[in-house]
Amino acid sequence: MDRLGGFLPVPYVQELAKKPMAVVPPIYMRPKGDTPTISNDTLNSKIPVINMQSLYSEESMDSELAKLDFACKELGLFQVVNHGVSSSF
Repeated sequence: MDRLGGFLPVPYVQELAKKPMAVVPPIYMRPKGDTPTISNDTLNSKIPVINMQSLYSEESMDSELAKLDFACKELGLFQVVNHGVSSSF
C-alpha cells in the first residue's frame, strides 16, 4: 500500500461477510506505526468510550447502552475497550 488517501477499489462489506475469514484483509489494515494522533485533549474527552464488559453487567448495562446509543446517533464514532479481541489480530 504505497498511496494513502487515494481511491482503492474494494469489495462491498456485504460481499466480504458472505465468506468466512480468519484474518482481516490487508487493504483494511493500517501499517504498524501509522496510527492517528489526536493532540487536542478536549476532543479526546468528547469521544465516548464504550466498555464492552459493562454491557454484560446488570448494574452498568443501561448507562453503557445509553452512551452507545448517543455515540451512534449523535457522533457516529466511539472507542471500544474490553472487547476481548487480541491486539495481535
